[in-house]
Amino acid sequence: MDTQCIHHDENGISNDDAYLWFTGVVPPIYLSNGEKPSLNPTRQALEQILTNLNKATQPTLTYASGLAAVSSVCLTLLKKGDHAIIVDDAYSGTTNLFKACLNRFSIESSFVNLSLSFSAVTEHLRPSTRIVWLESPSNPSLRLVDIDAISTLVHSYDSSIVVVVDNTFASPLNQSPLLLGADICHASLTKYINGHTDVIGGCLSMSRRDLYEKFLSSQSLFQMNLSPFDCYLVRRGLTTLALRMRQHMKNAYHVAQFLERHPAIERVFYPALPSHPQHEIYKKQGGASGMCSYVLVKDADVKQFLMALKLCTVAVSLGGCETLLESPALMTHRSTLYANETNEQMSENLIRMSVGIESVRDIINDLDRALYKSINQEQTNNTGMDNDDWEIIEEAKRISRRLHQPRLQEVASVILTKSGQMYSGIHFESSQSFATVCGEVSAISTMVNDGHRDLAVIVALRGFDDDKNRFEIMNPCGRCRELIGDFNPDAQVIVGTIEKPYRMAIKDLMPLKSCSTVNAAD
Repeated sequence: MDTQCIHHDENGISNDDAYLWFTGVVPPIYLSNGEKPSLNPTRQALEQILTNLNKATQPTLTYASGLAAVSSVCLTLLKKGDHAIIVDDAYSGTTNLFKACLNRFSIESSFVNLSLSFSAVTEHLRPSTRIVWLESPSNPSLRLVDIDAISTLVHSYDSSIVVVVDNTFASPLNQSPLLLGADICHASLTKYINGHTDVIGGCLSMSRRDLYEKFLSSQSLFQMNLSPFDCYLVRRGLTTLALRMRQHMKNAYHVAQFLERHPAIERVFYPALPSHPQHEIYKKQGGASGMCSYVLVKDADVKQFLMALKLCTVAVSLGGCETLLESPALMTHRSTLYANETNEQMSENLIRMSVGIESVRDIINDLDRALYKSINQEQTNNTGMDNDDWEIIEEAKRISRRLHQPRLQEVASVILTKSGQMYSGIHFESSQSFATVCGEVSAISTMVNDGHRDLAVIVALRGFDDDKNRFEIMNPCGRCRELIGDFNPDAQVIVGTIEKPYRMAIKDLMPLKSCSTVNAAD
């Protein structure tokens, strides 16, 4: 996928492409549409990449906005007397289009929560149903739906019903709706695909020839095409999509974990967290990105929280390099979700956050300060732990889980240097005895081999052969303690328990003959 974000074909550009691009490295901007807008070479260069990324067999069509693409679906496929099913917490523009516009033309819509049970869709299917509109993750609550199961049920009821999935939140890198049985994959190019908060656009990808011919004809009729210059900008943004998404997801995961521990937060919704209600669906079809939603505690002042933010920007967009967040109740969804008294699951304290690619330390520090202000408390930290400490603990857990082997226990160690570099090492044991060659030594060797000696913080976790999610924090042995002290006498080691870790200076630890778990006697 990394290559396809830059070249629409893994084998590079074709002779025809080279001719259109005047043998340039990137396609030039053709501002002339020619006889047909759809044949503009700059637009075609973008659509070719989108077609491959979305796993479509028909050419992707681009539109002047995400909502223009939604409107094209409705105007092309629906007529008077038809019926549509839409997830009940969809993007507010989509909801308003079906509720406030299409119902005036006698097109009826049913808004259904399909995240609780995919079979709920069968209760709302009718002979007049023509569209089932899904979002996974949904906007703003990040609920997931089982695209494969729903598509199978819908098509078994009536194969002519078109299943559309809005894939904006996930992006093509993290979810492929067409491979999961959907008929159309919709996305707002404004968000992650462009990724720089400077373009408005949308697209539709599909594999059915009959649908493609309908939309190609209607696109020419409606004149909703994305301009050549915007196509150029989106294609340029696409070249860094894979890199950006990896950083978005890494940051969002750490932010979500931080929020789960914060006293001002009641609940966090991030698909990659085991606590997410549809985490099992996520493991099957994907869907995590930089989007994260959370609910502030009942007594928190949402407006005070938003006003206290300094680094994070309060805005209604998402998917850019910068961290953006908003209150759906006050901003994007107040006329849709919060106008519906039956929508009991939407808290007015819900915050939707698009985690950017800034330093995650800076993002978390800004959130931490603003969250404490929202509950009129001072920031407290009596464990000596900071956000980087939690990050290296989680990194040690990930390494241990990834390399977990039955009948072998592992000791995973992670080092954070003063310059912010992270290094890891692991040691395996075949018995219940403690390690004789420590994970810390392996991590330190990795650090030294990379030319660094500025060791700041270290943690060692012992994993267990019978449960890859069970860990104990290890206390460095005397040999490791001396080695760590040689690099930095003031280095910090994380000790305690997984539930209540804390920092200690390496010089203050009691030396042991072998690495051991910390207990009260230590």
